[in-house]
Amino acid sequence: MVEGTKKTILIVDDHSDIAISISNYLEFNGFKTFQAYGGESAIKLCNKEKPDLILMDIAMPKMSGIEVAKKLPTYKVLFFTVYDDLAEESKKVKNSIGIIRKPVDLEEMVTKIRKHFKLPKK
Repeated sequence: MVEGTKKTILIVDDHSDIAISISNYLEFNGFKTFQAYGGESAIKLCNKEKPDLILMDIAMPKMSGIEVAKKLPTYKVLFFTVYDDLAEESKKVKNSIGIIRKPVDLEEMVTKIRKHFKLPKK
């Protein structure tokens, strides 16, 4: 990607090690990232940073990823979860672009993100 055209992605997971690992992989693949470790901080960061996409865990304490997505209807969200019932529920969220199963397949994730942004494969 040409400098200045990097897509920004907010990664939201209550497990910081997961968010950081995903962030590192996405940055290696040409994206700009930042992380939030819960729903409230995700909402604050979205209002400040205006990401192009949110990559978010569904099962989080205090506020689920689905609740966060509904509070941020103008942002596209790619969910990830290990729970089948939550994966089904996420399909009803209007701003969802899909779901990735945990453990996250990083190649699949990048492929879905590139497809969403209509970016060429690396």
